[in-house]
Order: sequence, then structure tokens, then C-alpha cells
Amino acid sequence: MIYDISIIIMLALFLLSFVVFVRWILKKIFGFNIHNLSCIRVAFISLLSGVLIVGLGYQLRTSDQKRIDEQNESKVALESKKKTKAKSESKAASESKKRARAKSESKAASESKKRARAKSESKVALESKKRARAKSESKAALESKKRARAKSESKAALESKKRARAKSESKAASESKKRARAKSESKTASESKKRARAKSESKAALESKKRARAKSESKAASENKKRARAKSKSEVSSAKKKKKQHSDTYQNIETIFNMHTIKYLSNRRIFNKGSAVALRDFKVIDFGADKMKQYHVLIAPKNASKTYFLLVFGDNIYKGRITYSSKITVLGSLNGKSRVNDSQINSGIAQRYLGKRDILVLIDRIQVKN
Repeated sequence: MIYDISIIIMLALFLLSFVVFVRWILKKIFGFNIHNLSCIRVAFISLLSGVLIVGLGYQLRTSDQKRIDEQNESKVALESKKKTKAKSESKAASESKKRARAKSESKAASESKKRARAKSESKVALESKKRARAKSESKAALESKKRARAKSESKAALESKKRARAKSESKAASESKKRARAKSESKTASESKKRARAKSESKAALESKKRARAKSESKAASENKKRARAKSKSEVSSAKKKKKQHSDTYQNIETIFNMHTIKYLSNRRIFNKGSAVALRDFKVIDFGADKMKQYHVLIAPKNASKTYFLLVFGDNIYKGRITYSSKITVLGSLNGKSRVNDSQINSGIAQRYLGKRDILVLIDRIQVKN
């Protein structure tokens, strides 16, 4: 569009200059003067003629030119629309930014106002609390002072009353004590006289009784000694007879079993052959005692010190002393194989024997030589 307007203006100026040039030629060369033709009229006529010529040329243009003109016009229109849109969007964005800034500023201002209000209110509340605390503390201090004064006064009054009472009571007590002492002294004097008489009489009676008891006891003791001697002689003879019978009934274990291989035999063979055996002069390997006051003793024969026999017995079987140098003779029966366990270790047997093979012995009689 701008292109067309510029072309029209150029053509109009050209026509104006052409008309003026033609008039000058007619006037100077041919002497022909056009009086009524003014410059304004000439310009107006030239413009009209130029507009007509341009309009005719615009109407008579080709289809390609029309397309180019339409494309240019559409491009110009699109550019103008884009510019207007960009302007409107920039205006809207600036307005939205301004609004957002205004909102944020208003929010910040409101928050700052709220914070300032909260701070002022908190300060006022703290000051009021402090004042209330100070008042309550002052009231409590006054009340505590009053109570302390009242307590001190009451204490002083009570102490004075107590002192007066104590004085009066001490006086009464001293008087009562004097009276009681006098009474008790008189009573004790009479009682001591009675006791002295009773003691003298009882002593005489006791001495006579003691003499009679001593005579009877001496007679009974002499008779008891005689009877005890007779009984001891008969018991010794019977014990000797029983020992001979027992020693004859129990067989020596070393003649029945091989002491090196007995711990590898089966329990059946040990039970079958191990009844009524005698373990003679076995040495003590280790021993201990449990909470039930039972001895746990590991013994071994002289020729096989690593074949262990375990004895477990109480005070009813043997009450004497056992040491590592003792030699033990046992009459009894074999009760199968076992291993040294925690109960034997806890009784006092050394830890190195834990898990060792041993053979259990049921004891009929035991003799210890220290």
C-alpha cells in the first residue's frame, strides 16, 4: 500500500512539472499564454490525472503482480498483527508483573504489619506477664515472710511452753525418783535379806544333792565302762570275722580285667564280670567335693595310670581325709563306662580331665591309707 501511494505521488509531481514545462515552452517559444491556468489548478489537474493513470495501471497489472501484492499485503498485515499482539502481550505482561509486584508488596506489607503487631503484642504480653510475676512474687514473698514470722513466733511460744513443762516435769520427776528410790531401797534391802537366806538354804540342799549324784554317777560309770569294754571286744572280733569273709568274697579286679583295655570294653562285659570286685591300693589322681557334701574321686591302678575309675560317696561311707598321696582300697561293683563331665569339674577335679573316659564304681566298703 505504501508502495502504491509513493508511486502515485511521484507521478503527480511528474505531471505537475510536465504541465509547468509545457506552459513555459508555449509562452517563451510560441508566445502563447494561458491566463486562466493557475498553479493550483495545474497541480490539482496533474494530481487527478496521476491518480487516474495510477489507478488504471493498478487495474491493468498482471496476475503475478497481484499475487505478489497480496502476499506483501498479507505479510504486512501479519507483521502488524504480530507487532500489535507483541505490544498487547508486553503490556499485559508488564501489567501482570506490576500487579504481582503490587500483590507481593501488599502481602509483604501486610506480613510486616502482622509481624510488627505480633511483636508488639508479644512484648505487651511479656511485660504483662513480668508484671504479674513480679506482683505474685512480691505477694508470695510477703506471705512467706508473714508465715516465717508466725512460725518463728509459734516456735518460740512452743519452746517456752516446753521449757516450762520440762522444768515442772523435771521437778516432779526428781521428787518421784527420790520417793521411788527410797521405796526401792527399802524393798531391795528386805528382798536381799530374803534372797541371802534362800541362797544359803539352797546351797546346802544343792551340795547334799551333788554329793548323792556324784556317788551314784561314779557307780554307774564304773559299771558302764565294764560293759563298754566287753562290747568293744566282741565288736572287734566280729568285725575281724566280717572283713575276712568280705575279702574272701570280692575278687581282685586286676586278675579279671586288663587294666589297659578295660575302658574299651562294652558295658555288658563290664557288668557281667565286674560284680563283687576289689580295687586294691589304687592311687588318687584327683578329687573334689560338691554342694551335697559328696566326694568325687578319680583313682587309677599303679600299672595303668591313664585308666580312671570314678568314686562318688558321702559321709555315710567314709568320713576321713583324702590326699593325693593316699592309697584307696574299694570293695564293690563296676557300674559301666562314662566320661568326666561338668559336675565333676565343678566339684573340684581339674579341667584337663574333662571328657576323659572313666569307669563308675558302686562302693560297698572303702579303705584309705594316708
